[in-house]
Amino acid sequence: MFKILLTLFVLLNISSYANENINKNDTQIEEIKEATFKEKSQETIKNLLKNKKTKTMFLSRHSLRKYYKQFDYQLIWVDENGIKDIATNLFKTIKTDPVLKPEVEKIFRFSRLIKKLDKLDKRPEKYIESMAKIDFMLVSIYSKYMSYLGSGYINWKGFKATIKKLEEKDDIHVGWEKYNIRKNKIKLLKEALEKDDLSVAFDAVNYTFPQARQLEDKIKEFEQLAQAGGYVKLPKFKVLKEGSNSKAVNILRQRLLQSNDLVKNECEVIIHTENLVTNTIAKNNHTDDSLNENMISNQNSNIIENDCYNVFDKNVKEGVMSFQKNHGLVADGIVGAQTRRALNMSVEKKLVKMRLNLERMRWMPRTLGEKFLLVNIPEYKLRMYKNNEVALDMNIVVGKRKHPTPIFSNRVSYVVLNPYWKIPESIVEKELIPKVLKNPNYLKEKGINIHENWDYKSDTYELNEIDIKAMLPKEENKDIEEINLEDETIVQNQEVMQEQIKYRFIQVPSNTNPLGRMKFMFPNRYSVYLHDSPAKKYFNYTKRAYSHGCVRLAEPKKLLEAISKEDNNFDFDEAKEVLTQIDKKSIDLKKQIPVHMVYLTSWVDENGKLQFRNDIYRYDRIQKKLLYRM
Repeated sequence: MFKILLTLFVLLNISSYANENINKNDTQIEEIKEATFKEKSQETIKNLLKNKKTKTMFLSRHSLRKYYKQFDYQLIWVDENGIKDIATNLFKTIKTDPVLKPEVEKIFRFSRLIKKLDKLDKRPEKYIESMAKIDFMLVSIYSKYMSYLGSGYINWKGFKATIKKLEEKDDIHVGWEKYNIRKNKIKLLKEALEKDDLSVAFDAVNYTFPQARQLEDKIKEFEQLAQAGGYVKLPKFKVLKEGSNSKAVNILRQRLLQSNDLVKNECEVIIHTENLVTNTIAKNNHTDDSLNENMISNQNSNIIENDCYNVFDKNVKEGVMSFQKNHGLVADGIVGAQTRRALNMSVEKKLVKMRLNLERMRWMPRTLGEKFLLVNIPEYKLRMYKNNEVALDMNIVVGKRKHPTPIFSNRVSYVVLNPYWKIPESIVEKELIPKVLKNPNYLKEKGINIHENWDYKSDTYELNEIDIKAMLPKEENKDIEEINLEDETIVQNQEVMQEQIKYRFIQVPSNTNPLGRMKFMFPNRYSVYLHDSPAKKYFNYTKRAYSHGCVRLAEPKKLLEAISKEDNNFDFDEAKEVLTQIDKKSIDLKKQIPVHMVYLTSWVDENGKLQFRNDIYRYDRIQKKLLYRM
């Protein structure tokens, strides 16, 4: 915190005012002081902005001039009494920003400002100039912070360069679009000052993602937990499950209490007496990392039982299942290697993960929509939000790591019933052609036709009419690589082969069509969409990254029904009738629905539960190095 309280401004001729106008009241004197201060401030600011040697911290003199022109060249953050309260609020907000906090001193160079304040020239002839330079620094800090709120802090060019290398090395094509929020920062500052509330400006550009503020609160809780020593660590063991009796169970109880998965640390104790066996409930409120070695005893008992807190009972099982659900693990209540690793993930690592995901929320559009679809890739979930409430949620299958689902925002504009699958060239080359070469009947078995273009009504060709082998990727077609290109006939044949590659493979609507019976379209440069799938078994898996980039829906009819309820362009009952047939039908939506494809590995859900997920595409490890220079 800043310890400096600047002294009141002393005017050059204050003594003459006092002698000549001794009978004037204090209010008039203050008005004269204020007017003189403003005049001198205005003149000083103009002169400093003209001087090329004036240091401006993060902004150019041209940008600074824009600010002060709007404020009539008056000081913004300071006055004749020193630094204003709103400037103090600026410092406090920035220093406690949940994303930038670990780097805040380095980012904003507060030490330079503090040094400037410490060496403030308080001589009357230099005081206003010194204050103006401090005001310039504060404007620069404000402007820089607003930029980070609106666009994020990460080195985006560095991220793009990293994923380009990933594409070149592993042939993984990453699609990620960042939405920079550009608003008039000067206008927002004026509004904030008029209302004496900087949040007016900050909230206009900061994230609007559901429960983002709750994630901020969780970060504060975790900071306190880290200061208190963090989580207790579980020792090594093979498996803990209901019925297990081990000292490790006692530690597990303490760990589950720390994350609020175990609400009450109670266990049932059986006490043997001479003539009677009785049950009693033991309560343990200890949450430290020491084992509770106490023995349970009773003055009437002649047998003393071991500590029941070492027993893995139903209460502990429910706590483990709660933890597993909040971490995307199989919720079976059994602590194996995977669950133990998740329980032993440090508070510090979780804090980095939480901050990183808040940063990602600053890359998203701020107007998500009154009604919108949210696809969270690492969670394998789709939700429909309506008026900030979850109206629908379902399991989904997303792209494999080799074919990651892209991250961007768009609008669902139409729905296709009984779709034809236009098989992408990459899949044709790498997967379809090899299967056809092994089984010439493969295309007929799957209902796949060869067309001259992407129109499913265009002319078709029989397999024996084309050179199917010529469509293999060059590196896989050894015969083509060995061709002598000096032979004119061979060159002509090569040109024919290149033409043949332009043929399109389209699968007709059926219950085996990978697109299922419907797809929800939001035309984009990645050629991905939401669609049905005949492979229902995958929706029951915990990890569901199996597609080539598109998003498969577990319950597409529910989404179709939810959309139809508020769009009079189609009737759900009529749509269901169409789905019993094989004719394709496209339905334009009167009310296009925003869809946001996001990559969140930590967030707070609609029930207030803090969630964590695995970094399935390894973006966390890439971005945290760029965000925090790790």
